[in-house]
Amino acid sequence: MYEDNTKFNVASSIEQSIELLMKLNQEYANLTSKVKNLENRLAAVSVLIDINEYMGNILHFQDLVSYLKDVIAGVLGLDCKIFTPDDIRKMNIDSSYLPSTDLYIQDLKAQNKELFGYNSGSLGVLSISKRDLYGYLVIHHELADMIDEEKKVLLQLIKSQICIYFENAILFSKLRDSAEHDGLTGLYNRLYLSQLLDNWEDRMVDINGAIILDLDNFKNINDNYGHLAGDNVIRMLVGVINNTIMNLPVYAIRYGGEEFLLLTRGIDSKDIVEIAETIRREFSLLKYEESSLSVSLGVSILGESCRVVDYMELIRSADDALYTAKRIGKNVVVTSDEDLQLFESVSFNIAKNLSRYNRFNVIGEIYRVNFKSPHLLSIDEYNKLKYCITSCFREYDGIYGSVSLSFVVLTDNQIPQELIENKINMALASNELDYISFEVHSNTDAYREVMLHSERVAAISVALAEAYGLPADECEKVKLAAANHDIGKLYVNPKILNKPGKLTPEEYEKIKMHAFYSYQYAKSRENLKFVADYIFYHHEYVDGSGYFKKKDIPLHSQIIVLADIFDALCENRCYRAAFSRDEAIRIMESEKHKFNPELFELMKQIANYI
Repeated sequence: MYEDNTKFNVASSIEQSIELLMKLNQEYANLTSKVKNLENRLAAVSVLIDINEYMGNILHFQDLVSYLKDVIAGVLGLDCKIFTPDDIRKMNIDSSYLPSTDLYIQDLKAQNKELFGYNSGSLGVLSISKRDLYGYLVIHHELADMIDEEKKVLLQLIKSQICIYFENAILFSKLRDSAEHDGLTGLYNRLYLSQLLDNWEDRMVDINGAIILDLDNFKNINDNYGHLAGDNVIRMLVGVINNTIMNLPVYAIRYGGEEFLLLTRGIDSKDIVEIAETIRREFSLLKYEESSLSVSLGVSILGESCRVVDYMELIRSADDALYTAKRIGKNVVVTSDEDLQLFESVSFNIAKNLSRYNRFNVIGEIYRVNFKSPHLLSIDEYNKLKYCITSCFREYDGIYGSVSLSFVVLTDNQIPQELIENKINMALASNELDYISFEVHSNTDAYREVMLHSERVAAISVALAEAYGLPADECEKVKLAAANHDIGKLYVNPKILNKPGKLTPEEYEKIKMHAFYSYQYAKSRENLKFVADYIFYHHEYVDGSGYFKKKDIPLHSQIIVLADIFDALCENRCYRAAFSRDEAIRIMESEKHKFNPELFELMKQIANYI
């Protein structure tokens, strides 16, 4: 009998097809899941590749942190913070929230406290460590349960990947610190200073003062007690420096050997000088084998004592002030000012002008113009200022500029001060320099008296040298030194020179410095440098009681000091009337222990003939 199985076969085929389709759907779902998983893994690999590519070139810890925050925010949509162990210590965090591996809090609000600056949402805390603990990676989302297993896996991969870069950054930081710090003192070194100067527009914008200090007579320590003792003395000085500048915005740099540089940042000028004086005073109180050991300091203050065009000039002028401190007796603080720097550029030779400004030719004016700027002038601004001022006085005889933004106007013409001020104001405005202020000082009377006094002292000195029996060539040296012995007064404020009353201690210190200014001027001139030492000692006495307490005074200087005092006593001064020649000799007799006895006897013999 024939059986019809067609219906049965169709039904079976449909059932099998459905079963097969379900299997295919399941396999497709599995495949889709695997593809998605693979995509996530590829994304993770891509993130890790990016981390390797970028973080491998980052050596600064803060740059690593910044980049890592961007990666986690961009890939996972999570906020991220990095806390160092020092940060954690300051935050007083419960140690249970500082895991050795990982900690995830899915509902931060349930903790009922603020952790790491967050008080709601989901939080993850991962320790970043390899050999050492570098810190904690804290991640956060505003919603709870947003840090799922998938994100946790990727965070684990990222964390394991970044440890090596944190280790490299810390190692680089140690190497950089080692390269930028002096091994003996722990202060910054010259390499660090070079980096500051190379990038001064960003890193030195707030620098306003420089102090350079140097140990006096340090060679005696090394020679007599050895270099280990010398190192100990340097560490003692550094201890004083560190105690003085503690918590102050100051770069402390070992400038070389036993010389140190301090760069102050936004400190008041009086406080800068006080820092220098404190270091000098505190170091002098320490006890060591060599009793002559002390410290000398030079100070330069931007915008007040040093008007310059770059920061190297600020340091250089502090170095000049240190040289001054060394030259005038050591164990002192000397502040650089515009007067100290004038000798470099002002072509003003007193010997050349003696005949021009004498007793019979009293015409002419001499002014000094000092400029102030609210900011550090660029080279272009400074050159524009020089051109601007020179153009003001082109029709007159002389205009001499200096790096300190002071200008001397020397002319045979009568120029009213009001006219000078108007000319300068108009020139500054037309050159768009009207933010620069200025002061005009009339130096005519003070300068002319310096010239006349120097002319008389030169004549008296030659007469005394000849009476002593010096050869003609040595008498000529005495004359040249005497004619320029007071040129340093041209760099002293005329208000001090012409003060009728008693000078303050500070003003007297300014007056004393004229001997050093004269010496510096002579050293800068080919025709005077061979008599510079004679000029420097012209206010020193044989008993060591002079301006700078020098001894072993050159004979030429012993002659000049007698002539200088004698003429000063015999001429009118703003603070007293002139004495007669006999009265002058009697006054000098009361202090004859200061003078060379033989020279003083000759002075008494020729006093009425000169």
